[in-house]
Amino acid sequence: MCDQKQCVKDIFVDNCASRNFANPSDSHYKQFFRWLFDEGVLVVSRNLLNEYGRSCGSYTGTNISALVNNLTREGRLIVFKKTQLNAFVIKKHVKRQLMSNSADHIHIKVVMLSHRRLAITEDKPLIRDINWFPGYAARAVDRPEKIDYRT
Repeated sequence: MCDQKQCVKDIFVDNCASRNFANPSDSHYKQFFRWLFDEGVLVVSRNLLNEYGRSCGSYTGTNISALVNNLTREGRLIVFKKTQLNAFVIKKHVKRQLMSNSADHIHIKVVMLSHRRLAITEDKPLIRDINWFPGYAARAVDRPEKIDYRT
């Protein structure tokens, strides 16, 4: 048996990866979207929700909006507050070594504050920074089949 914290099947999905939710022909993304819709927990920040919202002009935006609405309704959307994110300080010597753009540093914080510290993004510098981040065992990949998101 696992305690509440260990059972949370949470994952971070960057906006650039969520575009693959639009009418996915890729079986791996179909399975991932179905899992996330049915049992997964999405971790986000207000910034990321805004990015998702800007996608709403496309079919992708419709799918991500439906997903966010479903997860919110079922209590499976974890939105980290600004105070939580500000409390997670990235030290200057670490910040100097990050390769992702400064706007993505908030995404690093979200992943590090999540329970499982798993992320899917197509942003190569962000993948590197999450996987490299000192003091945390986090995992970021560019495709859902490269990560064990179900357990």
